[in-house]
Amino acid sequence: MSAAVLIATKDLKLRIRDRSFIILGIVAPLSLAVIFNLVFGNAFDAGTGIGLELGVVDLDQSESSRGLSQLLEAQDDEFLTLTSFDSVAMAEDAIGKDEIKAFFLFEEDFSQSLTSNQAATIFVVGDIDAPTTTQIAAGFAESYGTSLDAVRIAVLTIVQLTASPPAGNPLSAAFSYEFTDVEAATRQLDGNTYFAAAMGVFFLFFTVQFGVSGLLEEGRLGTLDRLMVAPIKKSSVIGGKAILSFALGIISMGVMVVVTSILMGAVWGAPLGVTLLVVAGVLSAVGIMGLVASVVKTPEGAGNLGAIIAVVLGMLGGVFFPIGQGDDLLSKLTFLTPHAWFMRGLGDLADDAPWTAALPATGAIMVFAVVCGAIAWVFVRRSLSR
Repeated sequence: MSAAVLIATKDLKLRIRDRSFIILGIVAPLSLAVIFNLVFGNAFDAGTGIGLELGVVDLDQSESSRGLSQLLEAQDDEFLTLTSFDSVAMAEDAIGKDEIKAFFLFEEDFSQSLTSNQAATIFVVGDIDAPTTTQIAAGFAESYGTSLDAVRIAVLTIVQLTASPPAGNPLSAAFSYEFTDVEAATRQLDGNTYFAAAMGVFFLFFTVQFGVSGLLEEGRLGTLDRLMVAPIKKSSVIGGKAILSFALGIISMGVMVVVTSILMGAVWGAPLGVTLLVVAGVLSAVGIMGLVASVVKTPEGAGNLGAIIAVVLGMLGGVFFPIGQGDDLLSKLTFLTPHAWFMRGLGDLADDAPWTAALPATGAIMVFAVVCGAIAWVFVRRSLSR
């Protein structure tokens, strides 16, 4: 067995017995994942995939007010269910019982307002804990209202030009909507998986510090000088600490994947793809935290600077809240962090995607690992030569 492995094995036995590693590497990420999911889990209500649960209160009972209901009821029940209620109180009670997420309200004078060229409003009332579904319902109402306005203007124009309104009620066919299956460019993690992965990769950077800052700790205790005069290569000493950091990171992330899958129902994706992402994520954390440890002189300095960098990278990488993938500056900056690539890789593995879907994100994460790790290796070797 090489000297590096012996050093790593000896340090690993000590760290496993250390309560700080258990708390920071396992207990803290698991606890926060559960707490965040309980508090913010409803924010991930996608409103699709398992069906939109909507209601309608039609007090007007006209062709114009029934048009939206008829078009939505024609959709597949897998995507949308629409329930009619006789009163607002009944619909609000259904929301309270979680039977629906939002409902449309057509007041008694809706059609009269349309035909008399007055403002006609479609009200949308939604569950505060289902914002996405409510926004989708509001989009339906807005689109339907816009279509009614367009037809109403056309009818008024015809009447003015010909003095004879068209036959029938053209307002009843003003709007159409259809659900279709499309392949999303970027998949979205469910709440359980998102917070489990986010907390896991966030605390990963704190966990690997136990290993990479070991050289500084040994330097302060004087044991590093003994290692330097022993018949051991410098590369073995550095490699031992790197192996220790890698082992601690793998243990932390491995526990997160297994425990959250069992207790929280997190769905991480294809095992091989998840393994590649976890290994790459741990290596990037070792490289970045190793670079931090190589530019400071004390364990306390490494801990403080490392914590600042870990928090900044975590926030920028979207571990506390999802960051969009648009063209704005923040969306572009987020991919300067391994955290964002890790979360994106897991998103690519969602919906039973093959393990190969994780390869692009894994490659991006490995860039952080190789670049930062190589620089850290050079700096640490130079410091040990002094």
